[in-house]
Amino acid sequence: MMKKRTPLESRPYRYKKAAYRFFCPLCATERAIATNPHVTKKNHLQFLLGTVLISMPLLEQMQGFVVVFYFMFWGTFEAIVRSKFRKEVPCPHCGFDAAWYKRDVKETRVRVKNFWNEKLPKMNSAQSEV
Repeated sequence: MMKKRTPLESRPYRYKKAAYRFFCPLCATERAIATNPHVTKKNHLQFLLGTVLISMPLLEQMQGFVVVFYFMFWGTFEAIVRSKFRKEVPCPHCGFDAAWYKRDVKETRVRVKNFWNEKLPKMNSAQSEV
């Protein structure tokens, strides 16, 4: 018979338009990630408009090479959005990071242990003040 785990946080903050909703595999707390790491059609339109705006004054000097700006916008956008997404993945309640778990299980255990080593003294000092 499986033992039912209780979540660490019973009323998590709700996101209105979450890209992903899931439960943390370690602490069973409901989680939501607001950042979508994929490029949409709207983003491609924004890249195109940005390319047109930047390439208009440079069109005579660069001629056909203004297309490079489109790919520069795309690459910069991908880097920024994926780094934002990576910041949201670790659980704020237990410290579990699924991206690290996928790469290295031992490193994930060390990170969760460090998270709790930092969090427990703060919790103990807050309880002793009450």
